Amino acid sequence: MKPVAQFASNVAEARRRAALTQEEVSGRSGVHPTEVSRIENGERDARVSTVFRLAAALNVTPGELLDGLRSTSS
Repeated sequence: MKPVAQFASNVAEARRRAALTQEEVSGRSGVHPTEVSRIENGERDARVSTVFRLAAALNVTPGELLDGLRSTSS
């Protein structure tokens, strides 16, 4: 999977696990809702600062958004 697509999938998964809407992630991160949507759809390559803001809003590490989330069923 291409890096942008993997990141998009990881952000969407983290948001679902946190039971948040894109609008809620936007409010917590300061990233515009349209940009959150475009990132999740793989249409936007996020800046490093955006990765950190999204990670904080989703209560995960930037590495988890880049590399993938660990299973909570371990």
